[in-house]
Amino acid sequence: MIMPDLVELIVLAAGKTNLRCLRLPERKIITLRPVGGVRDETEGEILRVIPNKEWEYKKHTYLSGKVIDSYIDGSVLTPVPLRLYLHGTWDSFYYFAELWEIDPDRELPSSLPEWVIAVLKAGPREVFEMEQIIPGANPEEMEDPISLAVEYAHQGNIDKTWQILHGCLTKDLRCIDAFVHLGTYTFGDGRSAWHAKRAMQRYLAGVKVGEQALPPGFNGLLPWSWINNRPFLRALHGLGLCQWRLGQFDAARKTFWRILMFDPMDALGCRFILPDVEKGRDYLATVADENGPC
Repeated sequence: MIMPDLVELIVLAAGKTNLRCLRLPERKIITLRPVGGVRDETEGEILRVIPNKEWEYKKHTYLSGKVIDSYIDGSVLTPVPLRLYLHGTWDSFYYFAELWEIDPDRELPSSLPEWVIAVLKAGPREVFEMEQIIPGANPEEMEDPISLAVEYAHQGNIDKTWQILHGCLTKDLRCIDAFVHLGTYTFGDGRSAWHAKRAMQRYLAGVKVGEQALPPGFNGLLPWSWINNRPFLRALHGLGLCQWRLGQFDAARKTFWRILMFDPMDALGCRFILPDVEKGRDYLATVADENGPC
């Protein structure tokens, strides 16, 4: 067989020795055995590989090769974007007046956080809900693959958890919550910078999938109260935490700011995180202070 000079593969499942992938452009499943073994590759990354050998075994295709580069591109991960559903408009003054003690007939107090002022100045905005994909979910049943994966994690069966999450991505890469939970279980307590970097890539893949649903110049709201927005908001939140942990303060600030603009009622508590990020406080030191003795 004449091997191409270069192949591109989307990682669906990162194992200890193999990577289950989709080969582009045909999007057929293939297992990659990287030269030198699996290193930092994560689900959602698109690998550029110099192939060495390809073979079939038990009706499955395998490839060995050297990974020379990787990137994450939402348009490649999800050629068919998630849909957005319009749910009317939201008036920031109406909801924020009591919460932030604002008099709509007076100038905005200078003591207000910048993001609050930005939300108020944006005026009434349209409210949207993002489509959520969970392969294998039955709307008539309470349990779905994601909640089942979480249940296994709580029981300590993390291998089963990862198997389920990888299965979701194999069926549909638009399952943002699969990326989110992979990122969460990778990040852990945040002490390991290496794990934080890998978690960040997983969260970033989920964010990139969600962003494909947003039209250019999107200025709408994606409130937490519309439950199908939650995977995308969680992906952004996880990305922001990883950026903060790795000392990427400007990037983290922008990420948490985005969440607050999407969900001004701030279900994830970003308004409490933002001041520490803006001051350049170390993530681990901040967490230690919060969890320290009273």
